[in-house]
Amino acid sequence: MTDLLLLLVLSIVVIVVLSNSIRIAGESERFAVFILGRFQAFKGPGLVLITPYTQQVHRLKVGDIGVLSSSEFARFGTVDIPVSNVESLRQGQAIRIDGFDGVEPILVESSVPAKTICPNCGHNF
Repeated sequence: MTDLLLLLVLSIVVIVVLSNSIRIAGESERFAVFILGRFQAFKGPGLVLITPYTQQVHRLKVGDIGVLSSSEFARFGTVDIPVSNVESLRQGQAIRIDGFDGVEPILVESSVPAKTICPNCGHNF
């Protein structure tokens, strides 16, 4: 009886870990994967496996609006992701994801201002 109970508990733990590790990105989406808060890579489209509790993912979609923080980083929501090929854009400018070149986002100037999220309470300003 204890072997059956142990097998049941182990099965539940495996199911919980697997359900937290599987993500699916659509054709017009990519994931920015962070390990313990540091950017690792862009992943997608399709099935993406992550290590629960050590890796976090942030979903990027075509049409997402952000702000170019510097020549190397753009802020989308509450996360900064590394960007490249932004010579025609200036720092502080509202940008939009126009598509993906492989897995990296293609950024263009946005006519819609980006919403900034307050880190203390989460309101948009």
